[in-house]
Amino acid sequence: MPVDLRLMRYVIAVAEAGSFEAAAERLHMTQPPLSRQVRDLERELGVHLFHRRPTRLTEAGRVFVESARQVLAEAEQAVERTRRAAGVDHGAVRIGYTVTTAFDEMPKLFAAMRARHPGIRIEAREAWDAELTAAVAGGELDVLLGRHLPIPPTFLTTVLRTEDFVAVVGAGHRLAGREEVGLRDLRGETLRFFPRRFAPHYYDEVLGALRGTGKEFDVWENPLPGLRNLNVSLSDSGFMLLPRSLSRQLPGGIAHLTITDDLPPIELRLSWERNPSPAATALVRTARRLAGREGWTT
Repeated sequence: MPVDLRLMRYVIAVAEAGSFEAAAERLHMTQPPLSRQVRDLERELGVHLFHRRPTRLTEAGRVFVESARQVLAEAEQAVERTRRAAGVDHGAVRIGYTVTTAFDEMPKLFAAMRARHPGIRIEAREAWDAELTAAVAGGELDVLLGRHLPIPPTFLTTVLRTEDFVAVVGAGHRLAGREEVGLRDLRGETLRFFPRRFAPHYYDEVLGALRGTGKEFDVWENPLPGLRNLNVSLSDSGFMLLPRSLSRQLPGGIAHLTITDDLPPIELRLSWERNPSPAATALVRTARRLAGREGWTT
């Protein structure tokens, strides 16, 4: 019997996450339909793929996952071979990416492009949001990667990653030993941020998210902006807000705390021209595939 590739990805996600709930979160779906579709698959196969409570693979499930990984890999290779045969694996794509993507997402995207499309040349530019916006207006970029970047009207966009903010404090901060914190616990503290002129849209979104909770904070604009200077700007007082994935890239001596308040999530978006070149199209497809493989999106 044929099995949908999507169902194979679902089973692999449950096996890797260790539970249906965690897998559903990783797949950005709710748990009941995930469980239902896996049960339907088990019924069609006539075997149990998982033991429940706790969730773990059966022997049949282990065989299925191993085979499913091979099938998915072969399917992706077939797509790439077809595209290369059509002559689309060539040319160049100009991508601008923001400072917040320089530690995790952009290096992974660059590596994925090198692996899947070695014939395409990547012309990458790391810059603050305002500079990238000006570069797009000047026709210097084909693709943008960033958080809360203003999207030109001639561009399409997709969300690659959605995550929460965390509070970041210095090692000597009074709250550094905690795992989570409410914004009320930070009353009297100063929000340490980069100057608004570098990324006005991002700056306004973050401050707007804070104000949406009814909390107000004084803001200090760091004359040495950038994540590499956090040890300078964060001493025994003050805090920053960063995407959770970015907080894991911080230098030693910096603590990140889960925020218990209901802040809007922060989205990483990829944007590209409405009539993209084959090279830009390949990059967009690779980015979407990367996001799914990394568990950023389905």
